[in-house]
Amino acid sequence: MEKSSLSENLFPYVTESRLRPVTTLNGKDYLYFAGTGYYQLQSNKEVVEAAVDAVRKYGISSATSRTINGSTPLILKLENRLAQFFQAEDAAYLPSGYLSNLAGFQALDALGVYDVIFIDELAHYSNMAGARATGKKVVRFRHLDEKDLEKKIEKKAGKGLRPLIVSDGLFPIWAEIPPVPAYLQLAEKYDGAVWVDDAHGAGILGENGRGVYEHFGLVSPRLFGGGTLSKAFGAYGGFVTGNAGFIQAVKTGDVMRGTNSPPAALAGAALRGLELVKNNPELRKRLRSNSLYLKEKIKGIGIETDQTDLPIVTFSYESAEKMQEIQKKLMEKGIYIQFVKYVGSGADGVLRMVVSSAHSKAEIDFLVSMLRKIL
Repeated sequence: MEKSSLSENLFPYVTESRLRPVTTLNGKDYLYFAGTGYYQLQSNKEVVEAAVDAVRKYGISSATSRTINGSTPLILKLENRLAQFFQAEDAAYLPSGYLSNLAGFQALDALGVYDVIFIDELAHYSNMAGARATGKKVVRFRHLDEKDLEKKIEKKAGKGLRPLIVSDGLFPIWAEIPPVPAYLQLAEKYDGAVWVDDAHGAGILGENGRGVYEHFGLVSPRLFGGGTLSKAFGAYGGFVTGNAGFIQAVKTGDVMRGTNSPPAALAGAALRGLELVKNNPELRKRLRSNSLYLKEKIKGIGIETDQTDLPIVTFSYESAEKMQEIQKKLMEKGIYIQFVKYVGSGADGVLRMVVSSAHSKAEIDFLVSMLRKIL
């Protein structure tokens, strides 16, 4: 494995195998409780074969944008299936989840839906970058705080300015679900709209995995959003869903006009991953069972965490140095969890564990037993 000193310092861990419960990092196998592969479909045989078949037929890249001739039958089929899955009129498939927010914000701006963007202070980087790129006024509100949000909207609403309320659908550090029903009420009250970046919620939240809107049972023409296919669905690329006019604005906007179309291989993988999530409710059942099992065991060794069925367990312990030491000791035992400094983690960072539907109870037990010895 080749390394450069700069890359080694910035990105110390190199993955040398497929994502699976036991994953190879830097030449060593670890019991892997990290990342965002909630079903580990990234290594599913059918998903991988779908990508390989697409490469053989369509090659690596179209070398052009969708507005020229970058569409492939797989991309068109994927957009149709995304619209069906999320019960929307239409969908757009983009080269990355990061771009979905920018494309969505620009399309809503072109349609004259909002005047000011109000964004949760801990929203993902891509939400803030996308919001700033619109050139609109951007106002942050306190994390998950609809009262602070309304106070800030009121200051602008008196001037007749309509809000676009922006939030993650599931926050990836502490697994928090925002009060989207309250946000929708504010959007209705002030003639605005809600945008949810459901990167982590899509595929796992809701009875059918349709995300945070399904989780709350919400349907409204004021609700918009997108996400990524790189997490629950095991592939790559971003998506936006919505009414036909909105999606047309996305597809004719600067983002899709100015980017190469996603590789057909990724579209093929995404199609299969989407089908697996849709047709296998036992994946969600097993994920939720594993999540509750891990949290019950973690609580038993004195780590405070929520008791929801979400697959993320995060905790802070003494100091950054101490948490890095815990991570190192776990790695010596053949277990990898994340020490991460991220949006919402605080200055010292946190230790973050993610369980997947692919983990066994025995693997979870081993993680907890090693944590008990180390803490």
